[in-house]
Amino acid sequence: MTAYGAFDRRRFLTAAGTAGIGLVAGCSGGDGATAGDASGGDEEPISIGSIQPLSGNFSVWSRVHASGLAFAIDEINRDGGVLDGRELRVVEGDSGSDPAEAAALFERFVEQDGIVAATGPVSSDVGIRTSRTAQELGVPMFTHMAGSSDTITPDTRHTFRVGLLPAEPTMRAQAALAEARGYNSVSAIVADYAWGRSVQSAIEEVFTVDVDIQVAPVSQSDFSTYVRQIPDEVRMVVTSGHPPGVLTITQQLYELGRDPDVVTGSSWPPDVVRSTLGAESDRGFTHVHLADPYSDEFAEVAERYARAVDGQFNTHTAYGYVTGKLIAQAIENAGEADPEAITEATRAIEFDTLFANPIQYADSGELENQIQLYSTVTADPPSYYPEGDYGYTEVFRTDPLPAIPAEA
Repeated sequence: MTAYGAFDRRRFLTAAGTAGIGLVAGCSGGDGATAGDASGGDEEPISIGSIQPLSGNFSVWSRVHASGLAFAIDEINRDGGVLDGRELRVVEGDSGSDPAEAAALFERFVEQDGIVAATGPVSSDVGIRTSRTAQELGVPMFTHMAGSSDTITPDTRHTFRVGLLPAEPTMRAQAALAEARGYNSVSAIVADYAWGRSVQSAIEEVFTVDVDIQVAPVSQSDFSTYVRQIPDEVRMVVTSGHPPGVLTITQQLYELGRDPDVVTGSSWPPDVVRSTLGAESDRGFTHVHLADPYSDEFAEVAERYARAVDGQFNTHTAYGYVTGKLIAQAIENAGEADPEAITEATRAIEFDTLFANPIQYADSGELENQIQLYSTVTADPPSYYPEGDYGYTEVFRTDPLPAIPAEA
């Protein structure tokens, strides 16, 4: 485990690039505190848990999210902290995308470090498990991705989505794109785990054309057998349901002679999209995101980040940044560093941030009235970071999407 509160530029040089995060801070202590206790003194820092997949299939998501979170915490602390001067502190651990390890970290952070909130889950399996743990502990969890509809149920009152809408509204958005463009040949490859199964169910429910769906193991690394089953004349391929395989599927589509107009990806960090696909990243592959890189607010934060880190702020750095600011605002709105009070303050929040619409939550913890964007990742860097290796071109944005009902 690692703890940090103050910004150290060296720590984020790798986090902003394509390597793993190299944290240079002391290990967190273990004093047996219960939730909120270690953060309970009037002068003590308030602790937030960061349960990141620093290793494993989802590690590329964690490094940029963790960097954005750390940058937000640094800005908050430099601006005087919260609750009249209390600093925030992040306690971080590697879940390896293992649900049991993530739950154990969550429990340890509450018991030993007194965290008042947590964030980090990317895999839906981890999101589902930690959502239940959040309910048991009474501590709010702010997911990074974890878009399965099973992550939030009527019984999970302490979990809030941040960076990814559930499968149903995401597939509804993609069905609208297919319908608007008149695509009648659509294929999909989904992974055999919670998120992939949610995507499959949503495709079957909302698309008005028949979609040829294939299911692959989440650990699959060669998709050529699956791609060969896709018709030569396919117009749209939905890879959103297999996040670890998205870029490999896209590469093999082109290698095996398929040339769809659109490949809807999952919400991969855009720097990884560009570095992996190269010139083919703007051939039809779409990056799915809620953060709005076309807004002035995004550019302002990105410029500050570039000055501090000498790196490019992107849509996933934004999710970590937004989460840090969101938790801080919820603490301020609650007027205390009590996890239950922070949960209720979050449920009532309207937080104007780097998304296309302010963050608001339905009573369930689902995002309400968010706008989902689809962009190609190009070689043209943005004006706020001209040294960058990539930029964005907007393809499609949805109308505000209502929250889905929590499923039992």
